[in-house]
Amino acid sequence: MAAEVLKKKIQELMKERDDALEKGDELENELNSMKEELLKAEFEKKELERRFRLTEDELDNQSTVRNDLKKKSINLTVEDERIKDDMKSQVQSINEMEELIQLIDRRYEELELDYNETMEDLNAL
Repeated sequence: MAAEVLKKKIQELMKERDDALEKGDELENELNSMKEELLKAEFEKKELERRFRLTEDELDNQSTVRNDLKKKSINLTVEDERIKDDMKSQVQSINEMEELIQLIDRRYEELELDYNETMEDLNAL
């Protein structure tokens, strides 16, 4: 009977050992699965960080382009104002030239009248 109890105890211990081994295999598989998920998560994290850096670089580039465009716009506005001032100055010069031409025309007409009167006076003598 002691042999049967011992045999039964050995069988129970072997079953417990088999159950423990099976449970260990399950835990090992679960651990491996978790390691795989962790590797995938790390890869995704690195990929997201890379994309973020690209997005950040793109934003920096867009900001630089926007600042450059603002500077160009300011420069064009300044140039436009300079051109407007030049045009105003040219229009003013043209107006002054027209006034001068009119003055010369009037003076020429006056001189022509004086000349004609003088010639008439000379012819009358």
